[in-house]
Amino acid sequence: MLLSILANLAVIYNLIFLPPLVAFIPDASNFADSGRINFLSSAYSAGAPYRKNNTSLGMAITAWSAIIIDKESGTILWQKNSDVTRPVASITKLLTALVFLDYNPGWETKVIIQKSDYRLGGRSYLYLGEEILVYDLFYASLVASSNEATAALVRSTGLTAEEFVNKMNQKAKSLGMSNSHWVEPTGLNSDNVSTAADLGLLIQAAFNQSIIMQATLQEEYQFDVLNVPRHYVLKNTDTLLKSYLNILAGKTGYLEEAGYCLVSLIKGNEGQEIYIIVLGSESETSRFQEVKSLAQWAFDNYVWE
Repeated sequence: MLLSILANLAVIYNLIFLPPLVAFIPDASNFADSGRINFLSSAYSAGAPYRKNNTSLGMAITAWSAIIIDKESGTILWQKNSDVTRPVASITKLLTALVFLDYNPGWETKVIIQKSDYRLGGRSYLYLGEEILVYDLFYASLVASSNEATAALVRSTGLTAEEFVNKMNQKAKSLGMSNSHWVEPTGLNSDNVSTAADLGLLIQAAFNQSIIMQATLQEEYQFDVLNVPRHYVLKNTDTLLKSYLNILAGKTGYLEEAGYCLVSLIKGNEGQEIYIIVLGSESETSRFQEVKSLAQWAFDNYVWE
């Protein structure tokens, strides 16, 4: 009897005073969307953030899938349908940028915009016949999400379109993105698909490249065409750069099939850094507001030590 009482007291002490090794938290935001419950597993380990309490189940968002990941430990802080495969639109350009860096012909290489660089859909920025530096094409691709700049950038590597796409799929596989597939480099094709969890692996690799981070942080990018007197001022599509959040990197994406997408690396007031990915938000405004809400929720509900 005494041993039983002592055992019960030990269990009560652990429940009250010690953080759980694994906390299973139902993702309430999934009830309305899919009628099923996802259970989130947040492993408590040295260096990983832990929940202050488990009373908050997260945020209600319009995005079909989303995830919050602690950068330092890789801990998933919250997720919604993070394993569901969806079109990812221009988020594709982050993978394209990574592969390009492996085959960069040189930042000072000159490229002439050709008819083959244009794509149906999306806004066109550059004119046929313009001669532009590879460096400027790289920034135009990531700052303004220019599709013709992306296509010209791919062409500059000397790889065929098919070879470059094969390299994209190989790169994704090497990053552990097992639920992703790519058919072209701009993101205009809805057959470019991935999951929020897989994109967490992609942005970790992409934002680890300083040149990609720098490009995505520019509110605008200016450059001159080499062969005609034309000066471009391209605006960033990520309006969070002008918000109160400390954005370290990010990329937008939109297709009718994909909805409004956004990936971000955000730094908190105490130096903590988190990745947030939302896929399929219902409007351009909602994707930005949802990332704001998820960031605030994560910083309010987790403790970093």
